[in-house]
Amino acid sequence: MAGRRPKPTALKRLAGNPGHRPLNDREPVYPDGGDMRPPRHLDRVARDEWRRVVKDLTAAGLLKTVDRSALAAYCQAYSQWVDASKRLK
Repeated sequence: MAGRRPKPTALKRLAGNPGHRPLNDREPVYPDGGDMRPPRHLDRVARDEWRRVVKDLTAAGLLKTVDRSALAAYCQAYSQWVDASKRLK
């Protein structure tokens, strides 16, 4: 299929449906975030980032259980970036 990918309905609702087009009520629904405690292997900075991001994504209805490993990788990379920035100073 050529062209842009359609924006998820949840994002359209968050933006207030600026195009005023009918929203897709038949969009597939995936399991919600469920228990999204940070994984034990994350350090303190990564866990803090996890909690911040999970709070925002859950409120927006965008966090799903399949996102857990990608979110953990992001949080660990964020923690390493913070550490590297501190060391470079």
